[in-house]
Amino acid sequence: MRFLPVFFALMTAPAMAQEATPVVSPSSLFTGDYLLQVVGSFVVVILLLIGVLVLLRRFNGVSSQMNGSMRVISSVGVGQRERVVLLQVGEEQILVGVGPGNVRKIHAFDEPVVEPAASSAPNFSDVWKVAMGKSEAAS
Repeated sequence: MRFLPVFFALMTAPAMAQEATPVVSPSSLFTGDYLLQVVGSFVVVILLLIGVLVLLRRFNGVSSQMNGSMRVISSVGVGQRERVVLLQVGEEQILVGVGPGNVRKIHAFDEPVVEPAASSAPNFSDVWKVAMGKSEAAS
C-alpha cells in the first residue's frame, strides 16, 4: 500500500514532461531574421580569423623577404626527428645536426663541397604561365 503513491508519481512524471515542452513548427525556425543572424555570425567569425592571421603574420618576427647570404643547400633525415643540414653562409658551407630542441655544428668546410643548385622548385609565375597555356618564349 505504501508503494502506491510512488507508483502514481512515476507514472505521471512522463506525462507532465511532455506537456512542458513546446512544439515549434519548422517554418518558424527559418525566418529571415534567423538566417540573417546565422550569416552575420559566420561573417564575423571569418573576419576574426583573418584578423588573427594578419596579426600573427605581422608580429611573428619572421621576415617575409629571403636574405641571399644564408640558405639551405641540402637536408637529409637521419632519424625520426633528426636531420643533417648543409648551410651556405656567404662563401662557407657548414654542416649542422638538427634535433628536437637543439642545433649543433658538425663541421665547417673552408671550400664549398657542394655547388648550390638554383632553386629546384618552380616559382609561382612559371607555374601560372604553364597553367594558363602561355609559353615562356612569349613572355
